Parts: sequence; structure tokens; C-alpha cells
Amino acid sequence: MRNKFLTTITVAVCLAAGVAQPLRAQDDTRRIPRSAPRSGARFALAPDPAQQVPVGQHPPQALEDLRGELLSLVDSVQEFAGLAPAELVDTDSLQQARVQIQQMPAQTLNTLRQAIDPAKLHDRVLRARAAVEEYSKGTSGAKMIAGSMPSFSPGFPNANGSCPSVLGVSTSRLPNAVVIAADVVFFIADVVRESAQDTCKEVIVALGEGGNTSLVCIPLDIIWIAAKGVVEGIHFCADDLTGAEIDANFARLAHIHDDLAGVQTGVTTIDGNTSNLGTQISNVGAQLSNVDTHISNEISAVDAHLTAVFAALSAQLTTLQASVDLANQRLLKTIAGEQQIMKLELTPEGQRIILNSILACTGSNCPNVLALCPGGICAWNSVGPLP
Repeated sequence: MRNKFLTTITVAVCLAAGVAQPLRAQDDTRRIPRSAPRSGARFALAPDPAQQVPVGQHPPQALEDLRGELLSLVDSVQEFAGLAPAELVDTDSLQQARVQIQQMPAQTLNTLRQAIDPAKLHDRVLRARAAVEEYSKGTSGAKMIAGSMPSFSPGFPNANGSCPSVLGVSTSRLPNAVVIAADVVFFIADVVRESAQDTCKEVIVALGEGGNTSLVCIPLDIIWIAAKGVVEGIHFCADDLTGAEIDANFARLAHIHDDLAGVQTGVTTIDGNTSNLGTQISNVGAQLSNVDTHISNEISAVDAHLTAVFAALSAQLTTLQASVDLANQRLLKTIAGEQQIMKLELTPEGQRIILNSILACTGSNCPNVLALCPGGICAWNSVGPLP
């Protein structure tokens, strides 16, 4: 569809150029008087009344200024052509128009000077070219991307414009200031062309000889056709990119819908898994409860067993303690008896006496019969006082 549309524009532009040039080249022997350009005044390119020269020649510098501004208009169209599809711009024709303007005689420029003020033309062309220059500074050194909507995930639709420039670099959406500047350049070319219509059809009579000035309109027609192709191409590319973005948005909506459907499936799966996990957790909880009951029972049994063991141990310890105490009493009684025997052995015959308490004591209450030995040392016949 895009190629068909661009081809249609190209054919129309070429037909316009082909028809315009023969018509301008025809010899017109009739004078068509016009008092003022049809559209120069409405775009404020016409000279001020004080600058107009009703009869006579403008200064050479004023004519060269007009030639320079016409060449600047050609350059402006050439610069904007770099922002439009290459097939819409005939750069060779623009170069031919430049040559024709450079070779335009002073007499023809003088006639054009009656309808166009170079200063006003300069001001409007300069502002339009400033917009392109500002845009070029921001894009220099970086390749422009046709789509203004890059994709960030695999399979995500991208918006791709389809308008490569004459420089072979894809263009993104142009800023509004540049689009407006392109419109301004076309309007300037249109006003210059319309302003020259009367001049093109007038017959200059100089020194008794007539001359046809229709050839002056050929370069202006070429400039107009190129500017028309540029502005149509720029607007077409903007519309084409807008359509691509709309299509990409629609496709992205479907892509997001499919992604959300996949997410919903995943959520459903997770929900099922969560439900299964909840059941498993409940089962684990029941098992833990059973284990807790079993452990509690085991602990109770161990406690009861330990209580019985402690009771048995306590009884055994009591019995053992009683046995130890009995053995200790017996030992004490035995020691007391041994001390009594030692005292009897150290006492001379006839003085030996056994204490009755030795015979009646049970252990800890038994007396120590050797406790009164002189100096704490018992010896023969030195065992302390006798009973």
C-alpha cells in the first residue's frame, strides 16, 4: 500500500513537471497586464511600496540578493528532501534549477524583484532552515530508528515505520517544529511560484525587441514540485508511522492478552499446587499430633518408670545406710574392745579390771579406755588411772 501511494505521488509530480515546462516554454505574443502578484502579499513576500520601482532597473546588488535567496530556497528544499522518501525527490532536477537560477539574466531577476522582497524571503527561509539545523544537531552521529516503540521482550510486536530517507538512514517521527518548517518551505516555494506567474506571462519590450520570459518559471516550478513532494512525503511518513504504532499497539494488546492468559494458567496451577500443599501440611500436622501424643505417652511411661526406680533406689539406699550404720557401730564397738584388751595387756596382774560399760555399749557409746594415758602415750603400767 505504501509503495503504491508513493508511486502515485511520484507519477503525479512527474506529470506536473512535464506539463508545466512545455507550457512555460511556449511563445506568448500577447501581453497580459497584472497589477500585483496573486499571493505574494498574503504571505508578505511582496516588497513594501517604498521599495517598488515602477519603471526602471533595480540595483545590481538587490538583484544578486534575490538570486542568492532563490538559491537558498533550493538548498532548503534539498535539506528537507533528506527527511522524505528518496523516490519522491528528484535531486537532479533541483540541481538543474540551481544552475538555471545561477544563469538567470539580470533583466529576468529585475522583473521578479518587482514581486519578491529578498529580505522577507531570507527571513522566512532562514527560520525554516534553523529548525532543520537544530534537529540535525540532535541526530548527528546516531542512526535513527524507524519505530518509536521498541520491544523489550521476545516476540513483543514493534512499531516500524517504512520511510527511509535519501541518505539511506531510517527516520523516526520528526518533531513538530521540523514538520511545520517543511510546510513553511513549501508555502514559500508556492508563494514564489505564484508571485512569478504574472512575470512569466509578460512580454518584455526592450529596445524595440520582444522577449519571452516563460523560461524563468521552469526552475521555480521545479522547486515547487520538489517542495510539494517533500512535504507530502514527510506527512505521509508521519501518518505511516502513526498507523504502524496503532497496529503495533493492537498487536501488543493481543500479545499482552496472551501473556495474561499464560499468567492466569500459571496462577491456576499455583493455586492447585497451593491447595495440594495445604492438604499435605494438614497431613503433616496430623502426623505431628500423633507423634506428639506418642512422645507424651512415652514420657509419661518413662516418668512412671523413673519414679519406681527412684523409689526402689531410695529403699535400697535406706537399707544400705542402715547396714553401713550397723557396721560402723560394730566397728566402733570392736575398736573399744581392742582398746580394752590393750589396756589389760599393759596393766600389771592383779590390777586388771574390765569396765562394765565396754560390755554393755553398742558402738558410738563405747568408752575409749586408753584416752587417759599420760602424755597421750600408753606404755607398760602407764595407762592412766585405773577404776
